[in-house]
Amino acid sequence: MTRMTHACLLATCLLTAAPSAAQSTPDATPRRIAEAWLDAYASQDFAAMSALMTEDTRFIDPTSFDIDAVTERIEWRGPAAITAGIAAWGMDHGVYTIDRTYEASGQVVFNGHMDVVYGTGDDAQTFRYPITTIIAVVDGHVAEHRDYTDFNNAAPVQASH
Repeated sequence: MTRMTHACLLATCLLTAAPSAAQSTPDATPRRIAEAWLDAYASQDFAAMSALMTEDTRFIDPTSFDIDAVTERIEWRGPAAITAGIAAWGMDHGVYTIDRTYEASGQVVFNGHMDVVYGTGDDAQTFRYPITTIIAVVDGHVAEHRDYTDFNNAAPVQASH
């Protein structure tokens, strides 16, 4: 089981179509780019996320479309819309626990759960979401982030002191 410490993201940053640093390194495989994306997403490193996107990058969670607790359908395109949508969640950070990862044809699939921390300090609340995340990588950039979240089985996680 691989554990990646992450936190969500957000701030409004725009990306030019210039190649990212990830594209110029020989080890910039789709899997490594997808892992860097998840790291930036979980830690709310909006600049790093934006550097991995293009103006056409999509962020979608089709499992959010009919969930009452999700007030806005999660279906965004481009760095500004994606970061603004994520910022609206009020997430401080997240921790992915990955049970299985595999890659084929530029699609990197992560299956496990994400503990999402909302707020900070004594007011922080953590919820665990079972999730499958699929990151499509094209030409060294994240073309699409697609989540399949088990919102119905999300559960609060007790803080450890």
